[in-house]
Amino acid sequence: MSIQSRIPRTTKKAGSLIPVLPLLPIKLPTPVEEKGKWLTFELKTRVGQPNDATKYKKQVRKFEEGSPQEWIDLLRDVDEIWTQNAIAGATDRMSTIRALVRGESGVTFDAALAAARLDAAGVEQVLTTDHVKTALDAVALSVFPHRALEVQKTWMNRRMFKPAELTTRQTSAAINRLNNALPLFPTGTEAAKFSTTEIIGLLEWSLPPAWRTKFDLDGYVPTLHSQMRLIESCEAIERNEFSEKETKTNESNNNNKKQKIGKPNRAGKMREKKQAHESASKYFCSEHGANSTHATADCYTLKNRAKSGGAVSGHGTKRSFSNKSFRKELNMLAKKSSKKKVLDLYATAVKREQAKLAKKSSKRKKREESSDSDSDSDMSANLIVCPARPKKKASVLKNRASAKARKVKPLETIEEEAEYQKKVQWLQDHGESDLDEPREEGELPVAESPADSSESD
Repeated sequence: MSIQSRIPRTTKKAGSLIPVLPLLPIKLPTPVEEKGKWLTFELKTRVGQPNDATKYKKQVRKFEEGSPQEWIDLLRDVDEIWTQNAIAGATDRMSTIRALVRGESGVTFDAALAAARLDAAGVEQVLTTDHVKTALDAVALSVFPHRALEVQKTWMNRRMFKPAELTTRQTSAAINRLNNALPLFPTGTEAAKFSTTEIIGLLEWSLPPAWRTKFDLDGYVPTLHSQMRLIESCEAIERNEFSEKETKTNESNNNNKKQKIGKPNRAGKMREKKQAHESASKYFCSEHGANSTHATADCYTLKNRAKSGGAVSGHGTKRSFSNKSFRKELNMLAKKSSKKKVLDLYATAVKREQAKLAKKSSKRKKREESSDSDSDSDMSANLIVCPARPKKKASVLKNRASAKARKVKPLETIEEEAEYQKKVQWLQDHGESDLDEPREEGELPVAESPADSSESD
């Protein structure tokens, strides 16, 4: 086996000095938070009076493998119960302890009590208060760490300092509380407590170094005087420090106001933006975001844009291009790379887009030219294919119109057409085509009669 597997690892540093009881006690759960772990006792206000009608209730927390602080609190509560109710019998004291000590701690108490009642011959003796005290000491040995009394006194001499949240008077009271708890440690007695002079020394060396420097300048030695004198001297320093802190805070606030009135720095601007963003959470506008003045329905910008025919939302508006916006965009892109590279990229992109634009414009011109030529050819084809119709005589048109109005065809036109049809039929029968010869407009072909043809023959 390796040394790491045999020795357990701890989060504490090697040689660190940690107190068993800290200067500020650990806050434990209240009876309201843990109802099942508390017992209520009725105590008399006057000790040893059997008919005392004035009583008060005391709630005591049950102990079950707790911390040294909880064990000391239990011992003090038990001592109060025994004293106020005048419980001196060993059996009554044992029953009180058994009601409050549970779990493995209760088993340890019963085992230690049974072992204490046996004499050298192994005969059980009558229960006494000394047996109960011996059993309580055995439980304390299982609760407290190794060399608890020595570690606690060494910490109070070397590593105990006044907390910033406590005054000197409160620190003095906390030191006296720890000193009175030393006899309750395993192997602890009244002789283990610090003397009055030693308590003054502990309080002095727990103070800040600047305060001790002030005592040296004044020629004041705390251990040569009473503890109250030391407390009064420290309270005078505390009052002066409090007033100095107030003046410094006021000066710093005034300086901050002057900076804001003048030219605020970047941190001040960020702070103002953060405060404005936090305060602007009352309304929400789709154009201006979260603000403290208006909602989307009451936004004048959106209303004016809708009246002017622009887009209502900010996504539909056209962004204007300017030198300032272009420079801003260049600076933003040049944060992660050099400005020269960004400009080269822009130049290549511009050349590529210009080439595309020139190509598109040339294609458009060719398309327009081809469409113009096609339209000209279509017009010429229409002129060739569709000849103009010959104009009819005005008299014929007039006769047709009048006949249409009377719904009767004119006689002259009927006779002319019948004669014309006869001539055409005769020419077709004899194989002649005088109709194809050119003639003037409106002239009818002249057909030879059969008599004329015979004469010619």
